[in-house]
Amino acid sequence: MAENPVKRYGFIIFLSTIFFHLILMDGGIYDLLKVKLKARTARLAIMQMEDENTALSRELRRIREDDRYLEEMVRKKYGLVREGEKVYRIEQ
Repeated sequence: MAENPVKRYGFIIFLSTIFFHLILMDGGIYDLLKVKLKARTARLAIMQMEDENTALSRELRRIREDDRYLEEMVRKKYGLVREGEKVYRIEQ
C-alpha cells in the first residue's frame, strides 16, 4: 500500500518548521546558547573584579596601618623628600 505523498511531504514540512522554530526563532537553542555565553562572560568579569577588589582592600588596609608604606607611596608619587635629605637628579 503506497503512502499518500501529500501526507508525507506535509509531515516533512511540519518537522522542518518545528526544527526551524527550535533552532532559530526567539527563545530557541541559538538564543539559549547566546545567553549562556553572556552569563559565562559575566561570571568571569565578576571573578576578575572580586580579585581586583581584594587587592585594593589589602592595599587600602596597608596604607591605613603601615605609615612607612604610606610615606614610600607619597614620596614616589609626588617626589617628596624629608628635611635634610639631598636629591640627586641624573639626566641622560
